[in-house]
Amino acid sequence: MSNILFEGIYAATFSIYDENMNVKRDSVEKLVNYNLKNGLKGFYVGGNTGECTVLPNKTRKQMLEAVKEFAPAGTQIMAHVGAGHLEDVEDLIRHANEVGVDAIASLPPSLTSYYNSEEIVDYYRYIASLSKSPVLSYVTPVLTCDVVWFAKQILAIENVIGLKVSIPNYYAFERMKMVNNGDINILNGPDECLVSGLAMGADGAVGTTYNLMPATAVKIFEDFKKGDVQAALKGQNKLNRLVDAVLGNNLATWKAVMDVIGIDPGYTVAPAQMPSKEKMAGIIKQLEAAGCLEEMHL
Repeated sequence: MSNILFEGIYAATFSIYDENMNVKRDSVEKLVNYNLKNGLKGFYVGGNTGECTVLPNKTRKQMLEAVKEFAPAGTQIMAHVGAGHLEDVEDLIRHANEVGVDAIASLPPSLTSYYNSEEIVDYYRYIASLSKSPVLSYVTPVLTCDVVWFAKQILAIENVIGLKVSIPNYYAFERMKMVNNGDINILNGPDECLVSGLAMGADGAVGTTYNLMPATAVKIFEDFKKGDVQAALKGQNKLNRLVDAVLGNNLATWKAVMDVIGIDPGYTVAPAQMPSKEKMAGIIKQLEAAGCLEEMHL
């Protein structure tokens, strides 16, 4: 059986909750519907964009349950289970097993630099042993080992199918995709380099901007797969104008852009501060000038 289970564009889903850390179900439903209407294949729930390690498990579980409830059958859902404490990781895996997901995923263990490469591989071996669904590992800049070696070690673990790769080193990316004769499910992480990832063999992509401009990202993927690289690059240019407008701001600002598509972004846990009306007005003006609002089908 092939390890390539995830192909296409997936949102790194925003966690939407109130000041009591309860998920705002109406907002989640609207976001799920907006993303699926515009062609996304599914959702990566509870990752960095979903504020994983700063949220209590209560909120993370509610978020996964809401996405699972509002997404129709056939929608692929990946549950990120990485947390600051191993007992929380175990709890989130148990919950994912109960809810039923298409895969779990995890960042490397917290305080990654405190662990050697073999210990990090052992972490993934352990969570894979607990999961009823396939497992995706994660390559981030905090990994200090050789990432190709890491990919080989990870794929040798039973129940691990691949990697979410969030480093912008596409030479290393290409070499990782060659592991196991290419039968390794690799999802591109950097939104601003989606075309680069596809060129180096990515099966799909998970990203923050895909919450907000899903149709643009899907068209990039489809154009590239059809061989129309120029059209894919044109779409990448448009997507990157969203990155330009919001990059350098906190996650609360990224979430606040959901207001533009009629979705209440809720609260963002301290110490993050919600952006001022003036700041958001400037961002929206920049997005409008770049044609991004049109890409959001507004």
